[in-house]
Amino acid sequence: MSLIVGVGVTIGLNAIAPCFSDKAGCGLAEAYRFFFVPGFVLLAMIAFGISAAGKGRERPLWLTLMTLALVPVFLVLFAVGSDVLSGRATTIGDLSDSLLAALAFWSVIFVQWRLICDFLRRREAAWQASI
Repeated sequence: MSLIVGVGVTIGLNAIAPCFSDKAGCGLAEAYRFFFVPGFVLLAMIAFGISAAGKGRERPLWLTLMTLALVPVFLVLFAVGSDVLSGRATTIGDLSDSLLAALAFWSVIFVQWRLICDFLRRREAAWQASI
């Protein structure tokens, strides 16, 4: 489900957002963002799978969501810092590409978090009903 949402968000944002890079590079940038989505899903599955182990799962799942949500923010800050230190100016195209990738990542991790929380809630209710 999160893969479908991630692909849908990526395609939708690429259709709406203007292309700031050269015309030959727009399609390639869109393809890269599209092919990163399965990696986002895999990363979120591993992170949430590790945090859902054990008892008291709600807080670790929430902390994992917040940690994963901060990853794109720090990557953008590191990219801007690298540009400043190397003397290169950060363009609106760089920030736009980063934001488009971050929005797809955030949609994937939010859907994964929602699915896992719902699954654990239903499993807990079924376990309580069987007692």
